[in-house]
Order: sequence, then C-alpha cells, then structure tokens
Amino acid sequence: MKRVAFLSFDWDYKVVNEYYLGLQEYLANRAGIQVVIFNAFGRYYASHLPRQSTLEVFSLYDVNSFDGLLIQGNRTWPPELRQKLVDEATALGKPVVSINYELEGAHSVGTDNYQEEYNLVKRVLSDRGCKHPAFVNGLRTSVEAKARAQGYRDACAELGIEDARFYQANWQLTAGVVTAKKMLRKPNDLPDVVFCCNDDLAVGVAQTLMDAGVRIPDDILVAGFDNRDISRTVSPWVTTVDRDYKTVGKTALDMLVRLMANEEVSLQELSPAKQVLTESCGYAEQRNAAQDAGLQNANNARFGEVLGEFQFAAYGDESLYTLLENCEIFASKLDCSNAFLVLSEDYLRSDTLEVPETYGQTGLLMACKGRATTLHCNAEHVYASFPTRNILPDEVLLNRPIYTVSPLHHNDACIGTLVTEGVPTSMNKGLVAYFLTTLACAIELARRGRLLRHK
Repeated sequence: MKRVAFLSFDWDYKVVNEYYLGLQEYLANRAGIQVVIFNAFGRYYASHLPRQSTLEVFSLYDVNSFDGLLIQGNRTWPPELRQKLVDEATALGKPVVSINYELEGAHSVGTDNYQEEYNLVKRVLSDRGCKHPAFVNGLRTSVEAKARAQGYRDACAELGIEDARFYQANWQLTAGVVTAKKMLRKPNDLPDVVFCCNDDLAVGVAQTLMDAGVRIPDDILVAGFDNRDISRTVSPWVTTVDRDYKTVGKTALDMLVRLMANEEVSLQELSPAKQVLTESCGYAEQRNAAQDAGLQNANNARFGEVLGEFQFAAYGDESLYTLLENCEIFASKLDCSNAFLVLSEDYLRSDTLEVPETYGQTGLLMACKGRATTLHCNAEHVYASFPTRNILPDEVLLNRPIYTVSPLHHNDACIGTLVTEGVPTSMNKGLVAYFLTTLACAIELARRGRLLRHK
C-alpha cells in the first residue's frame, strides 16, 4: 500500500474540509492508497506568526513512513518551514504536491487567481457598463491577493477604465466594514461596483453600504471571491467565484499518485473555477446552495447539542478517568466509525503546572470509539503506550483509506491528538475544533486539579 501524508494548515475550516472530502471521494474508487491528514487547525494571523505549538502536529509526520507528501497552508505557515519539508522529502526521492502555493522541488495544484478575477471583472464591467469600479484587496503579503488585484487592474485597463479605485485591506469581514465606511465619507462619489478579494470582505462592504441606505444592486454592485458560505448570509447573495476545492483536492492526490507511479506529470495543474453570478451584480439569483442548507443546519444544531452536553459533563468531572469515560460516551455521537484519543505521556506525567510544548516520544491511547474497544484500559484509563510518530499503537491496525490527525492544544501545551477514520462531517465549519478546544480545557483542568490535590 502506498501511503500519503497531507500536511494541512488553514484558518478556513470549510475550505479545508472540501479538500479532505475530495481526497475521500478519490480514495473511494482507488485501492492500495492510504492518506493520513495532519490537520493543524491554522488560525488567521494578519501581522504575526503562529505559536510553535500550533505547528507541532507536523512533528508527528515521519517522512520515512510515507511514499509521498501533499502540503497545503496559508501564508502564516512560514514558507521556509514548508520548503524544508519539501526538501526533506525530495532528498529521499519522494514526490511532493503543493496546493495553491508553488514551492521549489514540488509540483502544484490550485486556482488561477489572476485569470479568474480578470474574467469576473471584465464580464461584470462589460455586462453592466460600469465606469467607476473599486477593488478591496486582501492581505498585502498574500500571493493570492496580489494575483487577484492584478487581474482587476488588467481587466480595467483593457476596457479603458480610467477611474479604477483600489483599497488595501486584509481578509476579514471587519476590514470590509471599515473600507465601506471610507467610501461613504464621499456619498456623492461612490463607486458603481466594488470587487472584493474574498467573500468576507464583500459581505462586510455590502452590509455596511445597505445599512447606510445604499441599494444593492440598484446603486452599487458588489462581488467577492471563493464562494464561501458567508457569501449567502446577506440579501442579495454576493456574486463570487467558486474554486471547487473538492476537485482541487482530488486533482492534487491524483497528481501525487501518478508521480509515485513514475508517470510524466506537468509541474503545475490548475483546477477549473466557475463564476457564481447573483443579484448583487444584477444577475438572476442562484440559490442552488439552499437545497442542502436545511440538512446542514440540522447537522450543526445536532452537533451543538452534543457539544453542549459534553461541555456540561466534562467541566463537572473531578478526575481524568471520569472525563475519559464521558469522552467514550459522547464519542458514540461523533459521525465517524472509529475515533481514538491519544495523550502525550510527557504532558500527562508532568508533575508541575509547567506544560510541555512538544508531543514527546510516547503517546498513550486513553479513549476510543469502535474497534479499539477490544483492548482493555488500566486504572489510569490507558489502553496502550506507543511511539508518538506511529499515530496509533500496533494493536490498532492503520488499514483504512483515510485517517485524520487533529491536535489537542491548551494555550502552548501540546496535550495530544484525536485520530479519526475518514473525514467527520462535523469537521465542516470547525465544529470538531470547538469540540477539541472544550476537551483540551477539561483535560487541563483535571490535570491541574490532580496536581493541586497532591501538593
């Protein structure tokens, strides 16, 4: 069996989940391939780097245990650290495919951000006859933002637009609000269309303008990029570009599989995107996404109820043993067949309030759902001890097509990991991240309580 590691770091859980589902769909029709996802749950940082503990889950990736590497992350995962991983793999003759960002020695898959923004701007300006467009840019240091900004500029230049306005922002909705307020300072000189570098900015701009009495699309048109759920939280829905992240994930894995088979593969492949033209730019509203909205909302509500129940039980526990028992009770409500909670031995055995910021050499399987329940836990609720980089103990065979390794952090403490078979649907919108945050806080409280009682 060929084994693939996918190192993933991003703040947009919805987008990342689409990549994962693409991998899962690809593997459903292929035998002899296994993917282990190392999900760092990256945060969005506009001006600083993430904590080292945020990246520590990647230390569990052992290059010698895999035949190929997929790598995906945003700008706050320093490029030099990603490049180091690429260099390490390629030095051993193992192929690497990078999603969205080009890295030396790696093949890449992604979206042609320049061309897609250029196409959208040109179409809207041509169809609507706008002469005073504005562009709200994303993070200044983002490669994607730079490409989209250039696409806007070039489309305006080709159409002979002389009044092409430009606002620098970042990726957040609040930056869209601030930018729209700047526009409103000159109510008699508003742009006739605002192109935003992503949907968060577009929603911030659109809502702020409408709150001020500006009509969309009658007075101003608004467009975004990425086709995230947030684009459908305002009325009218925001015109945007669907990057089809699921297909990007499939394409990346297929490219890596072909590379592992020593096939000739182009250095870069671009996955097709499509325009989602809605009423915010004067087009007939598209509401296809509403078909599954009710089901998604029901799933979110169900998970919210489970999380609320678990939170109540977890914070009421006086011992780690009882907390782990409750983990196994609530694990039955997770939407995956098998799940395994692993804690770092260095963390658990620490006899001070100081916490280790690495996972150490040994992991302890301490709670599980599914087939590992044939094992027996001891008085500390430990099922098995094993080398951390093995992901799970030998007694639990890693023989399924896809596994997801998600970290448990409490501030800088590297507590452990949750390993699931497949991709839980609750991974969508970061619901698993919320569960893990609650769990990590409860474990740290139980650990501290034990230390204080023994002093």
